[in-house]
Amino acid sequence: MRVTIIKDDNSVIVDGVRRTVDCTDLPADFHALQWYGTEGEVEYALVGKSKKPNEIISSLAPYQKYVDAWQVADTAAKAAAAARIADAAAKAAAAAKLAEGATNVAGPES
Repeated sequence: MRVTIIKDDNSVIVDGVRRTVDCTDLPADFHALQWYGTEGEVEYALVGKSKKPNEIISSLAPYQKYVDAWQVADTAAKAAAAARIADAAAKAAAAAKLAEGATNVAGPES
């Protein structure tokens, strides 16, 4: 699984899918996390005139809550998309039925 967390954007990206997740509780000097499946790194932001070097990490566990929050946001986004599709299909079906009824209202030909 490929994961990117960007604090300033409140973004978590899992396997290329971005969702908004509250990242405000990450440390002030945290810029981003890059996880490559089995290892990763934390990128730090410039604070004043100094910046910590990137930190290599071997566990995603300290950041799992952001991945979990991404999952909740992803599930909600997929449900909302499915609801929009179902609503559009229902409207299209209703419009087709109305159009069909309108053509049958003409009555017998003279």
